[in-house]
Amino acid sequence: MAEIVGGFCASHAPGQIVRLAAGGEGAGRFMAAQAAAASRLRAMEPDVLIICSGEHFTNFQPGLFPQVTIGTGDAHVGPVERWMNMEKREFRGSPALARHVAEQLMVSFDPSTSDALLLDHGMLTAYIPVDPAMDIPMIPIIQNTLVKPLMPLRRCYELGTALRQAVESHQDPLRVGVIGAGGLSHWIGTPHDGVIDEEFDRWFLERLESGDIDPLLDVSEGELDHAGTGAHEVRSWLTAAGAVGTARREATCYEPISAWLTGMGVMELG
Repeated sequence: MAEIVGGFCASHAPGQIVRLAAGGEGAGRFMAAQAAAASRLRAMEPDVLIICSGEHFTNFQPGLFPQVTIGTGDAHVGPVERWMNMEKREFRGSPALARHVAEQLMVSFDPSTSDALLLDHGMLTAYIPVDPAMDIPMIPIIQNTLVKPLMPLRRCYELGTALRQAVESHQDPLRVGVIGAGGLSHWIGTPHDGVIDEEFDRWFLERLESGDIDPLLDVSEGELDHAGTGAHEVRSWLTAAGAVGTARREATCYEPISAWLTGMGVMELG
């Protein structure tokens, strides 16, 4: 059967590409920690990478925004942003596993599926460090982190648990890596742009790392709003953590990088 071998979570921000030097020493520490987590996952020799991330109105718009969408195509195209300074290309999918996962999740989560997802920096800043050659098949899972109502945090963790069970019920002996991409605290398109809630970020990382996550999963939408509109992307961290289960969780980096407008963190899973 297939198995989830490990993974990691990492923040993403356009600044890590277009304003790398402006991030200073903190940026260097974040990039090094992400590279180390990616290298560790690569050493686990995954056959497929499942990447959970919000998106930035790349595939969906406010009037039609599903809570969970699984990319089931033979290939996914990206990046959509010219500022990523790379040619748009196809990234291999894993359609058999993706469709199996979607079918299994239909029992309790009713995900949407798409054979033609576009990829933005949210997915690719996590994928490329693991596989610079861009050969490992990918299953993108897009989560709604933008348009209310949003899936409760506890439900996101439960989605990860269901994802693990779905992968393990697949008959092929595949090694699967899981990545949660996005967060931590930041604001998008508001007068609060640039505000970083360091207290929330450190509390979130400590709770997730320790396994004492019930207080975290009970955080309300209003409470999470105080950490920024972009803080809702922590849903993808919780889904990835739920997918890896009770295996090791270690926060290896946290840097509040004002030049990138975001609290940037890395957590290794498994």
